[in-house]
Amino acid sequence: MRAKLGQHFLVDEGVLAYEAKCADARSNSVLEIGAGDGRLTARLLSCGAGHVTAVEFDPKLARQLRMRFAAYKRVRVHEGDFLEYDEKARFGRVVGNIPYYITSPILLKLSRMNFDKAVLCMQKEVAARMMAEPGSHEYGRLSVFSQLTYRAETLALVERAAFSPPPKVDSCIVSLVKTGFLLTGCEERAIGAIFSHKKKSVKNAVVDARWDLFGSRDRQSAGQIAQTLKYNGRKVFSLSPSEALGVARQLCAARMQDE
Repeated sequence: MRAKLGQHFLVDEGVLAYEAKCADARSNSVLEIGAGDGRLTARLLSCGAGHVTAVEFDPKLARQLRMRFAAYKRVRVHEGDFLEYDEKARFGRVVGNIPYYITSPILLKLSRMNFDKAVLCMQKEVAARMMAEPGSHEYGRLSVFSQLTYRAETLALVERAAFSPPPKVDSCIVSLVKTGFLLTGCEERAIGAIFSHKKKSVKNAVVDARWDLFGSRDRQSAGQIAQTLKYNGRKVFSLSPSEALGVARQLCAARMQDE
């Protein structure tokens, strides 16, 4: 394993079988993120996957995958960074044991892709943040983005001992189905900016995040805009996803007026 790539291989055969079963891959085209040593790939094939595109960043592992599945016409190994993968490609299922350090970028990437369902193994704490309720400690930018973009469900807890080498945290298998909604770039940035000050009021968060929101250091102008916002007296972390989106849209409109 190369630690800098965050590789912790899922080796528990029972967990692998369960993840493949949950993916319901039979006769489907499957995109596998971070195929690693091919254990999950093999399980998907045994479940009747129509075709598997196995994406692997590590050249050595990609070479091993090509050798292992050379006789399988239903497998294509793509060597490269998933975050640079073709967003126009269409898949029935997306599966993968997601590297902990790039879970959020992967979720953002998937939001722009076309698939029916994703079954992903991710860090337990990340899954908790995705599904956190407004006002809770875990609730933040990722919660808002995830709940607007996906219908998410935790399917199982995966203990760290199921991996080799074991990570320092437990994981979860999560099912994701897209809602059909996609944040604009401006909305995404606005939500991120105010949630970087999530314990403050919306008004104060906007003033403190004025450079990220408006590209300006003018505190007075930012305060005037903040005063016009709905929910401006509420704590940022108390906003529901739909309320946070409403504030973001107002901020984007204000920015467009200044340009």
